[in-house]
Amino acid sequence: MATMAKSSKLRKSSRALYGTFLIACLAVLATSCGDPELTKESRNTITQQEALERIERLIKSAIAGVTPQPKLDLTQSSLNPQKCLDPSDGGPEDRIIVSRSYYLRGIPKENLTAVAEHVKKTWEAQGHQITDFRIVDNTMPVISGRSRPDDFLIALDWTQGDVLLIGANSTCIWPNGTPEPKKP
Repeated sequence: MATMAKSSKLRKSSRALYGTFLIACLAVLATSCGDPELTKESRNTITQQEALERIERLIKSAIAGVTPQPKLDLTQSSLNPQKCLDPSDGGPEDRIIVSRSYYLRGIPKENLTAVAEHVKKTWEAQGHQITDFRIVDNTMPVISGRSRPDDFLIALDWTQGDVLLIGANSTCIWPNGTPEPKKP
């Protein structure tokens, strides 16, 4: 009799587990067969202009309050959008990445570390994730991270001549925020 009761409980438990599994599978199927407009290939993004505005805010807010206030010297190589060659979101490669980087001119060598620590604290206070922070040879700061919530790459680095370079890169975006129409 005890064996029959155990067997009955086991069957009920197995049915409940199977029911839970079936519901979970149906939920996955229902969400993965959704509107084709929501595929990775056709998701809307922010525009190139919006990405540039976000990048400028990330950079300028990071150095606000630095004394002496550095002169921002735009690197010409950061003016041209780049092809999205390795999209981390699984989307298409025919999108672009925009970036900006600036040399921070006018910061005395003895202040480089303090400026880097200020930038790090500012980005952390804004909720961004710092993935690397180090001071090489006690004078050459390096910071890298990701902005939140948009996952832009952010960085500050020492360059030759004891000048800091600060920059940010967008994620892969459509220039106009929407996928380009397919050509017939």
